[in-house]
Formats: sequence, C-alpha cells, structure tokens
Amino acid sequence: MTGRIRPLPHPDPFVEATRGYITRVGDELQARGVPLSKIWLDPCHPRDATFVLGLQALVWNESEGFVLGDFVSGEPGVRTVLSDPVRLGEGVLPDPLAVPALLEGDAAERPPARTRPFTAGHDGLEDRLARYTID
Repeated sequence: MTGRIRPLPHPDPFVEATRGYITRVGDELQARGVPLSKIWLDPCHPRDATFVLGLQALVWNESEGFVLGDFVSGEPGVRTVLSDPVRLGEGVLPDPLAVPALLEGDAAERPPARTRPFTAGHDGLEDRLARYTID
C-alpha cells in the first residue's frame, strides 16, 4: 500500500511485536478516509501506539485498548498526553476493520471498556498480535 502512513520499526522486539496490528489499524483508518498524519509506537509498560488525527489523537495500549482525545503532546519514545480522553470500548485488541467505527457515535452510549493488566502474560494477547503481519 504505497502512500500510506505507517509506523516505523521499533528497536525493542517486545514493542515491535505490536507493529503489525498497529499498521493494519492505520491502513484501515486511512482506507475509510480518517485524516491520519502520523503513527508511532511508544514506550512499553504498557506498550502503546499513537495515531495523530489532526487536533485529536487515537492512542492504543495493551491495557485499555483505544482511547481518543485532544492531542496535547507526544512523539516517538515519549508517552502521548491527551486531554478529555474517552475509552472507545471493544476490548484491548478489536479487529482493525472495526476501529474506524469506534471513532463514531456518542461516548455516553458506549459499553464500559474491558481492560487487562499489561503484566497479565500468557493470556493470548501475544498470539493474537502475532497473527497481524505487515504486507
């Protein structure tokens, strides 16, 4: 997919394991016309990634899933800060095809977000992440 904004490889293999999933989500956002200007993989504990959408940012982390808010600050290697963050629900690792729809609708109508401790280990997340390869 040429012309797509994608996250760069990360030197830490543990963080790099998320890049396939994050790339798929970014590709789907762009395919649905979401104005995406940057994507990066952030520090770990928990691992996270940032999608900059104009004045807002969508942040994924392995404990909460997706959170949308106004972008305050952040850059590769530095945890992203959002104001007025809203958890989008659908668990920690929703199907990339479903993520654009999470940006729509009223936050008050969303079901409570399911979370997981990032120290959970052996709960299947690593296996699920490994299914997402980069084209």
